[in-house]
Amino acid sequence: MTFDSHLTFIQTNATRFPERLAFKLPIFEVDDGTPHQRIRGWTDITYKEFHRDIIRSSGYWLRTLPCPRRSVIGLWMSGMLYRDFVHLFGLINAGFVPQVLNLTIRSVEIAIEYFKRSNIAHILHAPTAPVDSLKNDFHVHELIDIGRISPNHDNEDLYFNSLSSKEENGDDMVLIFHTSGSTSGKPKPVPHTRKWLDGHSRKSIPGIPDGKEIVSLQQFNNGACIVLMPWIDFTGAEFVQITAECKANCLYQLTPVLGKLLREAMANDELLAAFRSLKLLPYGGAAFGENERRWAVEHDIPIVNLYGSTEMGITMKSKHDPTILHPLEAPGLEYEFINPSAGTDTETKDPKNKLVELIIPPSSLDCPYPSLCDPDGRFHTRDLFEEVEPNGFTYRGRLDDIIMMSKGQKCDTLFVESQVMLFCKDLVSICVVVGYGKPSPVLLAEPLDGTMNKILLKEKVGKKAELINKDGFPHEQIRRSDVLILPSGSLPRTPKGNINRSAAERLFKQDIDALF
Repeated sequence: MTFDSHLTFIQTNATRFPERLAFKLPIFEVDDGTPHQRIRGWTDITYKEFHRDIIRSSGYWLRTLPCPRRSVIGLWMSGMLYRDFVHLFGLINAGFVPQVLNLTIRSVEIAIEYFKRSNIAHILHAPTAPVDSLKNDFHVHELIDIGRISPNHDNEDLYFNSLSSKEENGDDMVLIFHTSGSTSGKPKPVPHTRKWLDGHSRKSIPGIPDGKEIVSLQQFNNGACIVLMPWIDFTGAEFVQITAECKANCLYQLTPVLGKLLREAMANDELLAAFRSLKLLPYGGAAFGENERRWAVEHDIPIVNLYGSTEMGITMKSKHDPTILHPLEAPGLEYEFINPSAGTDTETKDPKNKLVELIIPPSSLDCPYPSLCDPDGRFHTRDLFEEVEPNGFTYRGRLDDIIMMSKGQKCDTLFVESQVMLFCKDLVSICVVVGYGKPSPVLLAEPLDGTMNKILLKEKVGKKAELINKDGFPHEQIRRSDVLILPSGSLPRTPKGNINRSAAERLFKQDIDALF
């Protein structure tokens, strides 16, 4: 079987249209690595140059690393620099398997544990990575700028052969990314195979013309160009400059950063005009604020909601309504939406059983690595959706967000939490609903005003909480006595800033049990 990848597309682009731009890189007035320096111009990198640099990187690491091909090589970098792209693809093309660790993770202890999981001997690192303490456990090599690598013209034609040769085993591991650590608090390795990369390369988001305009993600299979900023949280002024000078027509951005920019655009006509000039504005990574979403739609900003994960990549996108997701369609991709209660006694008794879980079968090209899948061989996302139109789904939270009460009923914790935050926003800064196996849910809340008397605050929140869902299901009603007011900052957070429900239930188990 043959497999495509980003590398095969890069090679094709370099052959078909070598002078087409692959990157635009900012030139700063003061280039000292400090974020938000003033941009005074741009460096253009063509596909021919990008292809050449990948080959040069491959040759350099084949000459430098004293280890056989298929060896796993640590790669500790930001992923926001041209150098990072070149060396990542250079290692893969040379036949090595890079295991990437994002430079936002600065803990040496976490880095050592993460890299040792794969028996890594060599780590390549950005100049700013804190690697001194790693030298006792690994061989470390600094990632150098590609211009400092001497060409080896005699052998370079031989180096672009690892993924450009399509006759490969689809189950071969090609690279290893990692999760954010939301569940365990530590990054978890996520291996990807040639088959997975083939599936991922088929997922180009429709709507971008073939290569003639500027976008900001690795749409190499479209022959597009990346405007590569070295920091992700760029300002409104920087975004205006990017759209004006680079003719950027697509911005890929994490939801929290995008929300901040949209709020700024509400009072900034120049920034609003920059947003409206885009042809596509995909976002993802967290739930989008209702106010920002509604405002963007009302002002003709072309937002597109993306759903996915490190393990499976992007699997769904919105079309006309950002709240409704549609599975991506491409040859070799298969998705299942299955009621997690199917076959149980509660299957038809509870309205919550209209929800379905997204599952990736092993026959789908983007099914994650076997070690990440469940015993049945499928990848269970544990994300719940409601089908609101044919093949159109609205996200309804995680399986962990639907907790089972003492009599088998299901409590939609996200709904209860949203109601509490709506009616108690003058009292509570953040809250989480727990109570697995209990007769009724328990509300854990942090105060908006830390100086308020806790007994008085509990009484006020409890009174409102009782009224919120008094006409709803009994197993979703919070009793006034089942409210726990906690010190500010005491609820456990994930790396993305969300409350870790299961960790909160474990942490305050004794207090919760005492209520019953």
